[in-house]
Amino acid sequence: MPELLLEIGCEEIPARFIPEALAQLKARAEEIFSRERISFNALKSFGTPRRLVLLVEELSSVQANKPIEKWGPFVNQAFDSEGRPTKSALGFAKSMGVDLNQIQRKATDKGERLYFGTEEKGKKTEHLLKTILPELILGLSFPKSMRWSTGKIRFVRPVHWILARFGGKLIRFEMDGIKSNGKSYGHRFLAPKRIEVKGFREYLEKLAKAYVIVEPGKRKQLIRTELEKTAQKLGGELLPDEELIEEVSFLVEYPMVLSGGFDPKFLKLPAPVLISAMRGHQRYFAVKKKSKKLELLPNFLFIANTRVKDKTIVIKGNEKVLCARLNDAEFFYKEDLKIPLMERSERLNQMVFQAGLGNYLDKRERLEKLVLHLIEQLGLKDPGLQQDALRAVKLCKADLLTQMVGEFPELEGVMAGEYARVQGEPDRVWKAVSEHYLPKTAQDIDAKRFPESLLGQILSIADKTDSIIAGFVSGNQPTGSQDPFGIRRLANGLIQTALKYKIDFNLDKMIELGLSLFSNLAKFDSAKIKEQIIDFFQVRLKNILSEFNFAYDIINAVVASWEGSIISVWERVLAISELRKEPDFQDLFIGFRRVERIIEETGELDISLFEQDENRLWESFQSVKTELEKLVLEKNWREALVALAKLKPEIDRFFDKVLVNVDDERIRKNRHTLLERIAQQFRRIADFSQIVGGDKNKEGG
Repeated sequence: MPELLLEIGCEEIPARFIPEALAQLKARAEEIFSRERISFNALKSFGTPRRLVLLVEELSSVQANKPIEKWGPFVNQAFDSEGRPTKSALGFAKSMGVDLNQIQRKATDKGERLYFGTEEKGKKTEHLLKTILPELILGLSFPKSMRWSTGKIRFVRPVHWILARFGGKLIRFEMDGIKSNGKSYGHRFLAPKRIEVKGFREYLEKLAKAYVIVEPGKRKQLIRTELEKTAQKLGGELLPDEELIEEVSFLVEYPMVLSGGFDPKFLKLPAPVLISAMRGHQRYFAVKKKSKKLELLPNFLFIANTRVKDKTIVIKGNEKVLCARLNDAEFFYKEDLKIPLMERSERLNQMVFQAGLGNYLDKRERLEKLVLHLIEQLGLKDPGLQQDALRAVKLCKADLLTQMVGEFPELEGVMAGEYARVQGEPDRVWKAVSEHYLPKTAQDIDAKRFPESLLGQILSIADKTDSIIAGFVSGNQPTGSQDPFGIRRLANGLIQTALKYKIDFNLDKMIELGLSLFSNLAKFDSAKIKEQIIDFFQVRLKNILSEFNFAYDIINAVVASWEGSIISVWERVLAISELRKEPDFQDLFIGFRRVERIIEETGELDISLFEQDENRLWESFQSVKTELEKLVLEKNWREALVALAKLKPEIDRFFDKVLVNVDDERIRKNRHTLLERIAQQFRRIADFSQIVGGDKNKEGG
């Protein structure tokens, strides 16, 4: 089957818009072709700053036929009492263009009716594409779009050409004066001439010769390889930065790596400052020494979008720009150090935290209470730790008032830690301060950039908890795709930090305390907000656990038995996932199901009403419960599950010997209550009713 090649050529699209545009192009094409009943084998999208490209492999040449159902009169109206067809039956057959004997009968909710099934013949794809492709292009949405010249259509940037080929044939259509054709264009400066193409392979080959690498993956790989080679030639190695490689790959069509240098005196500045100065506005890559430490060389790498005869002119221009940035950074650094960080901390009341939620001094005071509460929960008795924790809290937000963070906001926290170190704060304090924002991004999590010190972990969790609570109290919680305050990112970071370091604390109690600390700043329903935040955390935790390939039903079952601990959920999910592979799981699962299904009415348990078989189950249950209490206290979830599984034979015997739903209301209710007591012990670990029966579901862990 033929392929479809569509290229939308335009002026330079902002790099940050391109990945989403390519995802949209692919998704909308799939949606439209499915709607139009046109089958295909694969959809692929590609792009550069000057073009968005869609390739559809093995696109059917013709629409699938459309089944059409035609309903006629009810059978009792279509035939008389002797079975002869009435005018309505004959008229229906005539309207369908067939004999009456070709008409079927079908049952409906209202009775049997005459029915005729036919098909609408599919149209040729090449004809349909004339309307499909304009719809596809105009349906793309962007954060910002524009009109140009006297045209009426809106697009991210002015469209200059549209290449549309199906099976090598030109698909002709027009959009606001722009006519589709079978031609593309090469690199704007290196090969600006028109290029005739018939198919995708030829398209790639000809554009490559015209200095355009269409496939983003190939551009990224080329950039990465050339960066690494150039860094090695300079005697160092590339400081990894996949996010920046991704960004610059959408800034160029034909990447070329160049290197420059800067005055070694700037190496006295903290490495994060140098990296931010290079990366932020200039999109330069840093080069580090070949060691595990973050020690930079006085060099930088950058990506050019064109070949130049005299590289030195381009390099010197970039060196001049960077030198100005580094001079500014050096000035900020020296000026900031003139004021002690603790002195800045006392001025945090000058900075608004969130509208209606006070200032950063208020936040600092909340953090002090949250950090001490978390230390108490973790059972950490070291008075020196508490003292250092309070010191770290006082300093951690002070850099928001510095010139450096004013210029480089991404350095918040990092600079507070650096200034604290230089000004003589203890190692435990400045390290916690510098780490407390980690992990800040999904890239931090992927790169395993977490706070390494215990105090840094505690401060990170407390800070994220406070910011998440603030988001909900102010009504800025995530909704759908909107998350203006990055609350999801904060929650993911908190959960991942707790899981990585097995920090076992009661999140519910942290949230409860955190909410109480906002009571003097805003009016809100504390119980309602607490429930919303816990529900939100549970959804985030479920998503994270699913990324570890745990089975969805086990995750849901354990989270349904939530008691406040992220680590407890992890350990119970892990224990059930491992036990699911063994025969004991069936006993556990079936035992709970038999108990759970029958429970209806419960009350106070009266053991004086027990008969022999009830006493036997009760005694077995008491024995298991005693063992279970010990195992739960030890958090030995696997053995706790095995202990519960021991009840299966007695539960089976009980149901074989005892009629639960007897006529006597007191005895019936008492038996239901006995079973509810047993079910409660199961629910301490998980709601097993949410687990799919048997071992048919996937195994995780």
